[in-house]
Amino acid sequence: MKKNAIFFVILLALVLAGLFFASSQSYQEQDLRGTIAKWVNLKAVAKLVGDFSFTYGKKEISINENGTAGFVEFFIRKATHFLTFSFITLLFYLVIRRWARPSAAIPWSGLLTVFLAVLDEWHQTYTPGRTGMLTDVILDSTGVFLVMAILALWSLRRGGTREKKRKWK
Repeated sequence: MKKNAIFFVILLALVLAGLFFASSQSYQEQDLRGTIAKWVNLKAVAKLVGDFSFTYGKKEISINENGTAGFVEFFIRKATHFLTFSFITLLFYLVIRRWARPSAAIPWSGLLTVFLAVLDEWHQTYTPGRTGMLTDVILDSTGVFLVMAILALWSLRRGGTREKKRKWK
């Protein structure tokens, strides 16, 4: 196995371990509202957002419902979901790509990551103060599909030059 393949396997393992650790923590252990209140001008955010609200997972998300710091925290948490599972998809692709064509590595990386998102939400149902949410799996999957699309376009743009050079059996 080449050094860069080992690097991506180790990096993937570390990210997965970090995901498991984060999913094992209660909401109180991950509460960012105090830190947000120190670093963000909450009055400016409240003025900018006003009475804006929406529903996510059968819950209202608004400044009135969550407080300004809670409202900001919601977007930080969801961005983290999206970016984490996007990155995991890329890492799975980089690992699988060592042994498979892009036409196989892209869907397998996506499938494995969506499966992981489902397992992550299921795991959270056993963590005190946490709930597993289908809407989070959908959000995670959006990041997965975005990375898959980028990889597919990148692979098509390259014209399969790497595949032509390799002799696949």
